[in-house]
Formats: sequence, C-alpha cells, structure tokens
Amino acid sequence: MQALKLKAIATAAAITVALIITGCASTGKIAPQDKISDAATLDVGAAIRTANNDAHWPDLDWWRTYNDPQLNSWVEIANQGSPTLAMAQARVREALSIAGVARSAQSPQVNGELSIQREHWADNVFYGPGPLANQDTWNNVGTIGLSYRLDLWGKDKNLAELALDVAHASAADAQTAQLELDSNIIRTYIGMSRDYALLDIATTTLDRQQQLLALAKRRFAGGIGTQLDVSQAQTPLPEYERQIDTIEESIALAKNQLAALAGKGPGAGESISRPTLALDAPDGLPSSVPVELIGHRPDIVAARWMVTAQARGIDAAKADFYPNIDLLASIGGYAAMGPFFKFLKSPSGSWTGGPAMSLPISLTRIWIRMSGL
Repeated sequence: MQALKLKAIATAAAITVALIITGCASTGKIAPQDKISDAATLDVGAAIRTANNDAHWPDLDWWRTYNDPQLNSWVEIANQGSPTLAMAQARVREALSIAGVARSAQSPQVNGELSIQREHWADNVFYGPGPLANQDTWNNVGTIGLSYRLDLWGKDKNLAELALDVAHASAADAQTAQLELDSNIIRTYIGMSRDYALLDIATTTLDRQQQLLALAKRRFAGGIGTQLDVSQAQTPLPEYERQIDTIEESIALAKNQLAALAGKGPGAGESISRPTLALDAPDGLPSSVPVELIGHRPDIVAARWMVTAQARGIDAAKADFYPNIDLLASIGGYAAMGPFFKFLKSPSGSWTGGPAMSLPISLTRIWIRMSGL
C-alpha cells in the first residue's frame, strides 16, 4: 500500500513537471532584426586626417581662433551657469545612479529586520486562565537574510548594461547641449560684431548725409543752390536715423541673449563691450568632409547608444521566459514572551537555506495541450 502511494506521488510530480515545462512561455521570434556598425570602424577620410594633423581639427575650444578674450570668458561663464546645461548634467548623474542600482542586482543581497515590541496581555476575563493573563512581555524578532540570483540567462547583466548604455546616451546628450550652447553664444557674439560694423557704416552714412545737407544749405544761402537741393539732401536723414536705431536695438538684444544663454540677468549684458574678433585667422577646415563624419556627432552617438540599450532590453526580456534560480539563506530569532534578549538565545532561533526557482507559465498553452488541440 505504501509503495502504491509513493508511486502515485511520483507520477503526480512527473505530470506536474511536464505541465510546467510544456506551459513555459516561448520567446518565439523575439530577436534583433539588424545590427549597427561600431563607430570606431567608420573611416573619417583622408581630408579629415590631414586637417587633424595640420590644424588639430576638430578642436573642442575652436572659438579661440578668433582671439577675443571677451568671447572666451563668456563661453566659460555660460558653461558654468547655463540652466540647460545644468539640467543635462543632472540627467547624466541620474542615469549613472540608475546604472549603479541595476549593477548592484548582480551582487549578493543582504537584508535585515529587527522588530521590538512591548505588549500587555489582557486578563483571563476575556481569554480564560493562562500564563500570559495580565502580564507584560517583549515580542521581539530579529532576522538576517542573504539572497543571490544566479542569473543563468544574463537578465541582470543585460539590465545593468542597458542602464549603462542609457547613461552613455545621456552623456552624449549633455555633450550635444554643450555644443549647442557654445554655438549659440558664438553665433550671437559674431552677429553682434556684425551689427557693430553695420552701425559704423550707418553712422558714417548719416554723417556724410548731414555734411551734404550743410553744404546744400550754404550753397542755397550763397545764391548758387536751390531749395530742391536742400530738400533732396534732407529727405534720407530720417531713414538713416531709423537704421541706426534698429541696429542699436539689435546690439542690445544680442547682449541680452548672451546674458540669458549664460544664465544671467539682463544687467549682465550691459558690461559687454564691442567684440574684437580676428576674423582673418585661418580656420583649418578641410576642403571636403566625408559623410561618415556625421556618425561622430554627439546626437548621432546618443541615438546609437539608445539602439544598443534597446537591444539589451530585448535580451533581458527573453531571459524572462526562462526559470529564475536564487540561493536563499536566513538566520533569526523570535520571542513571543519573556525578557528583552530572549530572541537572541539559541532555543528561540531558526535558520533556513536552499535554492528557490520561479518559472513563467503560459496558461493558454497548458489548456491547449491538455485539450489535445
């Protein structure tokens, strides 16, 4: 009889294992359909290599070729005080923190719990006679647990690498933000230099027109000119004055834009003087730029990191279709009554240890197989 029971138990266990195996979720055709090339394998071309050897191009502080100390100072101020750049750097730190948390999942996990309670038990009017009636006891629990996931299918590893790839993409985005900030500052600064040059031209033109007006008035007063000559010399003056006002307004706006880009108030732009750009300095740019150079742009690099991160996510998702095996162990003490330190004594202690397995099951597949469909 005992043998029949053991045989029945073994048969039921075998059937249960078979059902679990047949009910496991399937990965199907979940896999990347293509792959990207490594950025290091992209050939930048002979033109870029020659320019890099001769002119050290591209250079991070390329704006220094203009030899304007004020421009260099404003770029540094903007990199230190720009709110946009600060937000981008904060996103990088956040992504690095998330990557650290994901990486910690690959290490053994230690958890501790301590509960200390003082309890007064009711008298035997409600619970009947007993040793705890109308007594004060300590109900204390202290446990320490250790768990370690074997990660046989690489789920935790892929999640950690995914988080690290996202951090890399965030760093590339921060570099894009910095380049955009530098470009906007330099573009605005050069535009302000252009406006100063236009202001010189407009002021010179106005001065000359005023001289022509004064000459026309003297000729008219001397009897060798006409009122028409005076009117013709006087007519363009309002337009020339309007042009000067427009250019001065554009210069003031550029100063405010520089202050805003640097994260400063409008008053900071008032200290900006006229630019002294050396626009005749050699730029050292190559005569031709290959298309492969686009792959080295920070925004393109960030997009490539995100593609790599999504591929890691696919691998992590596939690992969810396989069993998870954890090694668990714990030791602790318990006390429902008695003195304060009773839960630390060996008779009140307990320990556990062993593996634990979890397995995803598709109930639909189990039903189909059990139905014979």
